[in-house]
Amino acid sequence: MGLAAALLLGGCHHQDAVDSTFDWIHHMRGGAIAEQRPPPPGRYDPYPLVGLTPTTPPALPSAQARTLLTQQLIRNRTLTYRTVSANGTLYPDIPPPPNAAATGAAAGKPQPAGTAQKGENGQPAPATLPPGVNGAIMDAAEAPPPPPVVAGTSAASPAQAGSSQAGSSQGGTQQGGAGQAELPMPAVTHAGTGNTKGSATQDEAEVAMPEVRQKADQGNAPPVAIPQIPDAPPEPPAFPGYDVPSDAGLADSMQPNYDLTNVRGTPFHFVPQSDLLSAGQDGTFTKLLSSTPHGPFYIRGFGDTASQDVQDQADAVRLGLLRATRIAQGLVSRGVPASAIHVRGDAFGTGAMVSTTP
Repeated sequence: MGLAAALLLGGCHHQDAVDSTFDWIHHMRGGAIAEQRPPPPGRYDPYPLVGLTPTTPPALPSAQARTLLTQQLIRNRTLTYRTVSANGTLYPDIPPPPNAAATGAAAGKPQPAGTAQKGENGQPAPATLPPGVNGAIMDAAEAPPPPPVVAGTSAASPAQAGSSQAGSSQGGTQQGGAGQAELPMPAVTHAGTGNTKGSATQDEAEVAMPEVRQKADQGNAPPVAIPQIPDAPPEPPAFPGYDVPSDAGLADSMQPNYDLTNVRGTPFHFVPQSDLLSAGQDGTFTKLLSSTPHGPFYIRGFGDTASQDVQDQADAVRLGLLRATRIAQGLVSRGVPASAIHVRGDAFGTGAMVSTTP
């Protein structure tokens, strides 16, 4: 039995005891679990070499587009440097207060009683308590509650105290010494006794919800109360010795001459701020060449500008020309003669448009 168990657990020469035990359990259960597992994919393929690199170059923007983007980044960095130097730092060097030197000089001198201590910056130092003292609020919270007032026991009212005091003085008996009268005590009544005379809640106002009133009806304002808008602008202010022209006589500001016509054609999409065509547009080239295989083609590239700055629009025109050139290269590689292609760059717009008519 021991020899059989050793042979069973030992298994084949390429399996250990655990694998042999699992194979024996799977064989006993049967079914799909007992079948031979397929080898992993690529098990018998030769091991790849680590030094192999991709032979297909990745799609990159043109050198001109990369140069243009580098120039824009340099200008943005220079503008940031100039803006920071003009605005100054956000954390200025604040000088110490004027009395800081006097405070430091008088630190070793004793201060008179009642003088508030000051901190390092000349501000009053926070008050401290001696050890074991919690302060007035904590002492009041930790103090035992006052003894309850027994119902039915109340002191004499001020009127009764005054009459008793007068009677005792007339009788010649005075407490506390000659010429001294007893001070009257206020009346104390328990809340549950029902005695409202002299109680503390008699003078208190009743807590109630505010009265709810309906909103007053607001009538329509008469037309006379509404200010009227004049048909003409107001008169310009007059200054002695100066001839101020009216607004109608002022020259209008210069407006850029934008081309607002709707550009028609086959659209092409590019990577933002680049002349690299987006993937999956080979079918667009095929569609163009199927209708007019030899042209002509009029390509308009747009630079995606969102600024009216002269430099930004010039950069956008350059990017539009690069995009139009990239489409022209794709058409030439597909057999279209270069003489049949016309390119144009615009600042405002997205991507590029290709048309067969100018």
